[in-house]
Amino acid sequence: MLSAPTLSRLASLAAFLNTAPGLRGGQPADERFTAATQLPSLVPALQEDEVRLRLAAAAAVRGRELRGRLAEVWALAAGDEAAAVERVNALLATAGPLRLTAGGDVVGLAPAQVPADAVERLAAMAALALAETAMDGELTRLRVCEGEDCENALVDASRNRSKRFCDEANCANRTHVRSYRARLAEAAESAPATDPAGPEEAEAPEAVVDSEAPADEPLQETAKEKKERRKAQKKARKKAEKKSGKKKSDKKKD
Repeated sequence: MLSAPTLSRLASLAAFLNTAPGLRGGQPADERFTAATQLPSLVPALQEDEVRLRLAAAAAVRGRELRGRLAEVWALAAGDEAAAVERVNALLATAGPLRLTAGGDVVGLAPAQVPADAVERLAAMAALALAETAMDGELTRLRVCEGEDCENALVDASRNRSKRFCDEANCANRTHVRSYRARLAEAAESAPATDPAGPEEAEAPEAVVDSEAPADEPLQETAKEKKERRKAQKKARKKAEKKSGKKKSDKKKD
């Protein structure tokens, strides 16, 4: 399992990646990183009193280039470890000289000189955090949200590596609701024609549980969902009654 400091740094990198334009929880998002002065608020690991944030517009361009390189690592981590390691090595090559650090029982790596430039500091932090992740065989913990229309980067810190959805856009619950509604619609369409009472109510499928979400909070059917379910059942009953009436009419003609 990764150390707490490394997990914190990886979470900061994921937050930085999610400033890019794209789909976030089913909604299109615009570019959110436009100036290097935003780094302390976007990346908690960077504190404003630790870096000099008097950078030109070119620094923001370099920051977006770095973000693109980090996105490549995230995209490759789960399926192509060798390619992901190559990208991490490329980041390490730009980190400059390194030194060992000791704190308690933990020995780690840090830049020999802390860069004054905020983007360079972020690049060095990213390279070291990703290198430790790769050496511990934990690159598969870097993932992209599986929610529909969501491209958020995430870090799976669960013990059983089961986290599939990001926390920012409630994608786990959205996926569960979509699956539940699909089951209701399918049950309504497949209702027996001879059953005047209509189709049986579809059982709610097992929730798409994210490892980070509370497991003891069942999904409650909203008033709107209840109305949709009853409407679908009523439609199915009318369809069945109409079909049954047509059969009786055909028999009388015979």
